Amino acid sequence: MNPVLQIFFIICIVVFLLIIIRYLTKKQLNLKYSLVWLAAAGCMLILALFPQLVEKIGNLVGIATPVSTVFVFAGMFMLLIILTLTIIVSHMNNRIYRLTQMQAILEKRVRELESKNEK
Repeated sequence: MNPVLQIFFIICIVVFLLIIIRYLTKKQLNLKYSLVWLAAAGCMLILALFPQLVEKIGNLVGIATPVSTVFVFAGMFMLLIILTLTIIVSHMNNRIYRLTQMQAILEKRVRELESKNEK
């Protein structure tokens, strides 16, 4: 890999890590949701520091070129992010459903208490 390109990748990844850490410190990003991003940035940093690993991983898996290896793993990472976001949305949907049910029960109780007080 071209050393200038390698340095550019390393700088971009470090900036990406700093952005994630900044969002974490300002509590704009939850730690448990950012672990995937931190892990991905760590893997990208390792691969940028040691580009020969991409070729070795590609040969191990049976992928002919390093570029194809990067695209395959980028696609797998995107699927992981989509799965993580789907899990988060499903969990929030369940919480909203339970909260709505609890709120409806409380409204019913309040109406019953108000009707008893009126009598």
